[in-house]
Formats: sequence, structure tokens, C-alpha cells
Amino acid sequence: MRIVRWVLGAIVAVLVLVALLDTFGGYAFDGPLGPIPGGAFVGPVDPDPDPDWSNLEEVIELEIRPEKPWSLSVWNTVIDGELYVPSAQGARRRWTSVALADPRVRVRTNGRIYERRIELVEDEALRRRVGASIAERYDLGDSDESDLETTWFFRLAPR
Repeated sequence: MRIVRWVLGAIVAVLVLVALLDTFGGYAFDGPLGPIPGGAFVGPVDPDPDPDWSNLEEVIELEIRPEKPWSLSVWNTVIDGELYVPSAQGARRRWTSVALADPRVRVRTNGRIYERRIELVEDEALRRRVGASIAERYDLGDSDESDLETTWFFRLAPR
């Protein structure tokens, strides 16, 4: 019985710690810590307005809300030299509305920081292309129509 109480106590402690980090602790980190949101990126900004996105990491970091930076890890794809990121259930995500309210964002990949502007992709043909590219890059198989309808896609354009 003592072991069961200890295990349950440990599980509760871990859950509380994760909840606190997710809510408050991330601001202490230079960027996100895996799935836990982080704070502002630290380091110089690459001035290249048109970087070569061909060698991106599978998961890149996106910093939103410049007045109180908040960063998260996101998937990505490149189409015709343009960088795109998805947000499954985009209408339900907190970060999407925050980013659209102030479209100035920063991206970090391969240790380099780039200033960008986030734009919601509304063209249906482009949405389908981005969705298919994400599905292929992350081996998601054939994405069904409901996934495409609820996923928001964003272009990370030059500022």
C-alpha cells in the first residue's frame, strides 16, 4: 500500500510540474523545451530576407507575440521556396489567434533565427498542396477531408 501511495504521489507531482511549466515556466527557457512552450529566442537574427529553407529540421521553433515572447515547436514544409507551418485544430489553438493578432514572428532552425510575418493560407488549392506536403513529409498517409478542414496552414513570409 505504501508503494502505491508513493507511485500515485509521484504521478501527481509530475502532472503538477508539467502543468506549471506549460503555464509559467516556459518563459524561462530560450525557446520551447520539446512540447513545453518557451520564451524569447536568444541570439543574433540572420538578416537574410530570403533564406534557403531546403535543409530545415523536422521540427522548427516559432516565436510569437513580440511584446511577451512565447515560442513553440512546429512541423513545417517548403513549397516553391516558401516556408509553411500547420496547426491541427487551428481554430481551437491559442497560439494561432495570438499570432494572427500580431503577425510578427521569428523562426529558429539549425541554430539560426529569422524574422518573418505569419499569414493564414486561405486559398483552397494552396491549402491542399501544403496539407499533402505535410502528410508526405511526416508520413501521415492520406489525410482525410476532415483533417484538411480543421487544420490551419500558415505561410512564414518575409517581413
